[in-house]
Amino acid sequence: MLAHIAILAVFLLLLIFSISKWNIHPFVALILTGMGLGLAMGMGGEKTVEVLLQGFGDTLRWIAIIVILGAFIGEVLQETGGALRVSDRVVAWVGKKNLPWAMGATGYIVSIPVFVDVAYILLQPVIESLSVKSKKPVLYLGLALTAGLTVSHTLIPPTPGPMAVASMMNVALADMLFVNGFVAILAMAGGVLWVVLYCKNAWIVYDEKLRKEHGAAEIEASESDMAGAGVFADLLPILVPIALIGLGSFVPKESETLVSGLFRFTGIPLVAVLIGAGIAAFSYSRTVKQSSLNRLTEQAIVKSALVIMITGAGGALGQVIRATGVQNELITVFSEFPFIGMMLPFLIAAILTTSTGSITVSLVATASMIGPIVDTLPVSPQIAAALIGCGSFCVFHANSSFFWLLNRLHEVPPQTLYRTYTVQSLIMGFSGLLGVLLLMLLGF
Repeated sequence: MLAHIAILAVFLLLLIFSISKWNIHPFVALILTGMGLGLAMGMGGEKTVEVLLQGFGDTLRWIAIIVILGAFIGEVLQETGGALRVSDRVVAWVGKKNLPWAMGATGYIVSIPVFVDVAYILLQPVIESLSVKSKKPVLYLGLALTAGLTVSHTLIPPTPGPMAVASMMNVALADMLFVNGFVAILAMAGGVLWVVLYCKNAWIVYDEKLRKEHGAAEIEASESDMAGAGVFADLLPILVPIALIGLGSFVPKESETLVSGLFRFTGIPLVAVLIGAGIAAFSYSRTVKQSSLNRLTEQAIVKSALVIMITGAGGALGQVIRATGVQNELITVFSEFPFIGMMLPFLIAAILTTSTGSITVSLVATASMIGPIVDTLPVSPQIAAALIGCGSFCVFHANSSFFWLLNRLHEVPPQTLYRTYTVQSLIMGFSGLLGVLLLMLLGF
């Protein structure tokens, strides 16, 4: 049992070193790590390849087309100056100093109905334009948005992970919304504060690339076209998919009416983003030739290819890790140490996130273990559920698909992500833990 855990630790360390120290391409490193891990765990060659391909395919099945469509929306917003107009308006509303907090709050709200990856892809052009407009690193705003997106995805129903935890822990949704809502605010605040204090000078080569692409003249030109209606039209390709996904998530599955079926269909992320891309294409095609629209489509496909492949490779590695069953062995090891008491849910979730790279796996697996013994813990089921959520932040690194999404969308070196995104996730976990302790002091 311990041998398998040790093997996993060795392969994850090799993955980190191969990318950051030996300069092996992430795609190659992720695939080779998955192959090696499966063989070392005794899965056999054929089974390892099968699981690796399944993980790659499952990841791309729901994200590949969305990434391309999101990139197309971004191309349109960049070409028309829409992203710049939106960034001008946001800066005028909240001011440059408050941008990270505004991004965090935006992510907190948006990610309740929308998956983290989809939301970030949709908001990428706005983040990049805001970076140029405010003269701040793209990571300064991108990681602030990530903080808000992640806490909702991890702690707030009706996202699938928190819903599963509520069910397995027998916690009423109203109680979970109250407790986890407070904890999520603390976790997000910790993540944004880390960005404000540490990432304000986290410049990367991509920042210079953005500055050249946008250009000072283009920014000045956008300032003369900031009519409210124009900005609203620019936001439609982003807001409509978010609204459709949100509406679809609240439609009861048992409802069989034509309207509910329509909302469920348009609430599918792929369909919702496709509608957003259609809105962007219609708006753009009114003033340009069809050939220009085709050119933007090709640009979106080319720019998305590397993002898709590396994200798929990250998903493939995660699938191999889960197929080895090592998460179950980790749970068994921790069950032998009941004296850990109140910290048991937090620690199990943290180790599962660190080892598997999946928030959902961490939430569900930990809740499946803690649920049957929750009455023996020195905390209430509501607090135990919040502890699971906080532990699930700790920590995101090279086996997380979102790690590679950030890496490719903004061309962020892995070493930089380790120093910023990985550390941020740890801080968010402990900030959320502080929120749990405050609630306990208040008698919850």
